[in-house]
Amino acid sequence: MTVRERLLDISELNIGGILIQMRDVQFNEYVESLNSFVENLPAREKELKEYLAAKDYLSFSKHLVAIKDTLTDIHADELAEECLKQINNLNNTKHEKIEAFLTYFLSLAAMLSIDIQMAVYKEDEESVSQVVSGDEPGQKNILAVDDNAFFLDTLKQALKDTGYKLICVTSGLEALKYLQKREPDLFILDIEMPEMNGYELARKIKELGKKAPIIFLTGNATPQDVTKALQAGAADFIVKPVTPKYVIERVNRGLRSSPSAEC
Repeated sequence: MTVRERLLDISELNIGGILIQMRDVQFNEYVESLNSFVENLPAREKELKEYLAAKDYLSFSKHLVAIKDTLTDIHADELAEECLKQINNLNNTKHEKIEAFLTYFLSLAAMLSIDIQMAVYKEDEESVSQVVSGDEPGQKNILAVDDNAFFLDTLKQALKDTGYKLICVTSGLEALKYLQKREPDLFILDIEMPEMNGYELARKIKELGKKAPIIFLTGNATPQDVTKALQAGAADFIVKPVTPKYVIERVNRGLRSSPSAEC
């Protein structure tokens, strides 16, 4: 897939009727705008959190307006609308609700940032060989690894009505033991884990010859973090804190790209 095609797959970007008509010069300028959003997001996230913690609502609002304008420029219309709603209601909103909004909004912005980085920097997918998987015909098995049992329960709740079989373990060693006998269709790996982090586990999974896509759980969307994850074998990301909608969307997308989807 080309960069244009991958960008068209990002649902948060309303560019279906725009991107196809862009000439190369315009397209390159648009990609520069996307890169600028990615590079500036971590600093803006830090500033927003600092202003909110200090209850400096004026500065908080000004920075939120700047982010809204950037989102509008890159055609992330729904996220821009979320910003605008908060800006318009800021004076009538309690501090706790603003905090909740910021957590929710930044997770969506981080997801968009990661999607953009994958679309722009990810190399074209290579074909992979088919593997045998699943305990039952047609059933999709997902191996989730996170040392936080509460978060694993969140994944279970998000996927409970999908028909997928979710296997949860709390360490890399447990995951490797499971892989001695089973071949999952998809991996969901937390990055920050003791003893063996997600990057190390992903590399061991690849060394074992496992072909299933890897989705990393992360709270960071910096280019450095995303590049490191891609080098470790990431096919996609789920940004914490999660919502059921985005978990299901990412898992469905990952399973569609799984080698066993062709079996």
